[in-house]
Amino acid sequence: MKKYNFWVLLVVFIFVSLLSACNNNQSQNDLQYTTHTFDSLNHQLVGRLYKPKHHTAFDPIVIFVHGDGAMDSTAKSFYLPITESLAAKNIATFSWNKPGVGESQGNWLSQSMKERATEVQDAIQYLRVAGYQQSQIGLLGFSQASWVFANLHNESQLDFMVLVGGAANWLSQSQYSMWIRLVDEGTISADDLAAIERINQLTAKEYQLIKAGYDHYLAAPLHQDPYMPEPIKDEARFNFVRKNIDADVFEGFSKLNLPMLAIYGDSDVHVDIEHSQIEFAHAFASSSQQHASLEQVTIRNATHGLLRPDLPLDALFSIKKKHFSPSAIETMVEWIDLKRETSEK
Repeated sequence: MKKYNFWVLLVVFIFVSLLSACNNNQSQNDLQYTTHTFDSLNHQLVGRLYKPKHHTAFDPIVIFVHGDGAMDSTAKSFYLPITESLAAKNIATFSWNKPGVGESQGNWLSQSMKERATEVQDAIQYLRVAGYQQSQIGLLGFSQASWVFANLHNESQLDFMVLVGGAANWLSQSQYSMWIRLVDEGTISADDLAAIERINQLTAKEYQLIKAGYDHYLAAPLHQDPYMPEPIKDEARFNFVRKNIDADVFEGFSKLNLPMLAIYGDSDVHVDIEHSQIEFAHAFASSSQQHASLEQVTIRNATHGLLRPDLPLDALFSIKKKHFSPSAIETMVEWIDLKRETSEK
């Protein structure tokens, strides 16, 4: 009898989860969008403009800037709860499939962060030509987008930036990722200073191998060290890392002439948020730009993407607003809405 009840409950749970997912998709389908194609770096990119029913040419447009990976225009539906919340404030959103994803041409793994920044600039120009000459335009980026933002310091048509889980320096981030992995595996303790020094030495050696090229990198015995991860076997991914491994935000952030909100999850295991907070603050403190300002907020009980650490099973089907940590989306949306009200540009 108990076994029978278990399977009944399991079937009911799956049914409810599917029904919930369908209802969420229906809600997301209520968002009105138009498909747009624009040119960037000799490729055509395909994206979506989600425009609220009463949005005018004077209302803001937020451009999503992807983090790492082969992302479509909705980041596999992750953006949609944020899009809905912005739409409730009459704020439109625009995003596109990365090069090589969906109908977008090109290959995102061949891009530098500067080229990704050029994509954003081309998207802004496209929106201006499409009839949004008066709209405020801001960015909402995730993780790796920090290095894209740093390459946009000369873009005069941006009004604000929101950065979620942004990393400051590629090499430092690699060191942190190794440290997190080794601690999780139980190989080292979190306060092992000797291990931290060894991690720094190993990542410095790996950096030199990456700079030397793919064949040198694969042939080296470095990855036999028990601290090291498996080497990058995909040559396209290797070349992407090699092209961007010197990425750092300081120079670009110190030249930005706009307000930025940097928002973090306190349970982020992908980015060293304390390092980012220090480096971001240092860069903005070095700025002499009139409109430059930085606000940094840490959301409690939130992951790298501001989701709850203990996601329920139905999150496998689609991400809903309830899957985000409390106040995460509200903090972003309210800050953006406030910038609309107080903008002097």
